[in-house]
Amino acid sequence: MTTDAQTNNTIPHITVDGTAYAVESLNERLRLLTADLLRTAQEYQDLLSSYRQSLTLTGAYSGGLKSEVEKADLPVVFSAVGDSDRPIIKIDEVSYDATDLPDSAKAYVAELMRANQQKTSLEFRLRQLDAARGAYVKAMQAELAESKPEPMDPQPEAPAVS
Repeated sequence: MTTDAQTNNTIPHITVDGTAYAVESLNERLRLLTADLLRTAQEYQDLLSSYRQSLTLTGAYSGGLKSEVEKADLPVVFSAVGDSDRPIIKIDEVSYDATDLPDSAKAYVAELMRANQQKTSLEFRLRQLDAARGAYVKAMQAELAESKPEPMDPQPEAPAVS
């Protein structure tokens, strides 16, 4: 839903496939779909912000872990064959023996695991919301084709993109 602020016309409307319709001219189903679409889009934007923060956290924890592993001077493991019980940590394609991982590095591992779980959860929810958004738009297009509400006349100007 948008408003045309340039002409001081504040009629709430939606634009679907380039055609604007006043919300007041929509049937009840279209109004419900519009409200659901708006809530979905808002949740998507909020979660996208959280997702970007999780990427930043993951990068920070990865960098901190790398620094701690390098400070600890852990032995490099060249072959893990036969040593499947030995804990190994791999950073930038180099495997390290993590048997004597210092507590500071263990804390980074724990935070990195938590951040990755959060990131995975956010990715899943973003995919769900994206699918819902597509379904709402498709349902709105079908309902518009069936109910044929009158488009706004005149059509509001599209907001300038800068």
